[in-house]
Amino acid sequence: MLFIFSLIILSTVLPTACANSYDCTLGIFGNANLDGSVDEADIDYLTGVISGKNPVTNLSDANCDGSIDDKDIEQVEKIISGDETTLILLDSSGKVVTIKMPVERIIPVNRNAAEALRTIKSSDEIVGFSDAALNDKSYFPEFQDIESVGSGKTPDLEKILKQNPDLVVYYGTQWTTDYESINDTLQKANPDISVIGLDCFKPETYVEDILKLGYIVRKVEDAEEFADWYNDKMDKIEGALKDVPEEARPRVYEGGRSDFYQTGGSGSSSHNAIVMAGGMNIFGDTSGDAAVDPEALVQRDPQFIVWKISNIGGYSLETDNTTQFEEKRDEIMDRPELANVSAIRSGNVYVQSADIFFGGRYFLSIVYMAKWLHPDLFKDLDPQAIHQEYLNRFQRLDYDLDKHGVFVCPPLEEN
Repeated sequence: MLFIFSLIILSTVLPTACANSYDCTLGIFGNANLDGSVDEADIDYLTGVISGKNPVTNLSDANCDGSIDDKDIEQVEKIISGDETTLILLDSSGKVVTIKMPVERIIPVNRNAAEALRTIKSSDEIVGFSDAALNDKSYFPEFQDIESVGSGKTPDLEKILKQNPDLVVYYGTQWTTDYESINDTLQKANPDISVIGLDCFKPETYVEDILKLGYIVRKVEDAEEFADWYNDKMDKIEGALKDVPEEARPRVYEGGRSDFYQTGGSGSSSHNAIVMAGGMNIFGDTSGDAAVDPEALVQRDPQFIVWKISNIGGYSLETDNTTQFEEKRDEIMDRPELANVSAIRSGNVYVQSADIFFGGRYFLSIVYMAKWLHPDLFKDLDPQAIHQEYLNRFQRLDYDLDKHGVFVCPPLEEN
């Protein structure tokens, strides 16, 4: 059941921002000490809260009954042992959601959540899939016989109900009106179905979303294994960039998926990826997705241009040649209005396939961009090796990047 608590402002509140984009407080009620997990340390902290030694936090009330007592310790103990009958947590938008446990049948309408579930070895729990995910046959080959529930935005709720899921995973901060409507409709039809919105594609909540899924399906160790791997990669990039002043970070323009003169401003996934890769988004003073005046692009003079394009390259075995990528890059290089732009004159123009920036794979885009933007800092960074490990180790795909797939242009070995 989805519901929103009117939480009392307590002496220690849940942080509204993270120390960085991938190290966040785990928003599960029972995580009393506000770290990244629910464990014995939370029992110790709750004991201190009850005795008056520790301040109350917004996640101390583990069972959300309005008081903090031994019942909250019991709930934390059950979460640790995997015996809880309900799990109360915050979705990606900060709404409080109660999930009936255990969860054994899941429909990830959000295809990014499907990928995240595969990351934590929970593919077997998936009993329904969106059309968009089923159409991605090369990346989701094992799900081709699973029931389709239609559109990822507005799924067929009758088909969902026929699959009798325990949990439906939607988007938390995207299409919020549809999220509420889907939840209300499913709850009225079958109160035993839980619905949660977990984005599983935004840097600021990505790891936390995967950890939450780990607790929901009781695959905490697998979720933590991925979180450790991901954080190691992102920490190394962040660490290498920490001494690079803002004024020394290269100016970057990123073209939209289909329209080169469409970009992402502050708060967009594109902006966040550029910043995390050590660049300065030349349209970072705008917000959201916006059309770009070519003259404004020329005036801001990017040193790097990255065009992220859908529908070419990627994992499909039918697109192993580089011709389309080369044509797209040439299209940018040959635009007369851009002739005097620094990125054009230096040849720092790159094309990326949607398959390495779409959804939960956005971090692969960051790795490739960091290599382009700061080659001297990242001489030992091997984006393809990281990409390959992600596919084999966490997605368990038998896919050899040396033999298949086109994801960037020019190829790394030519950079």
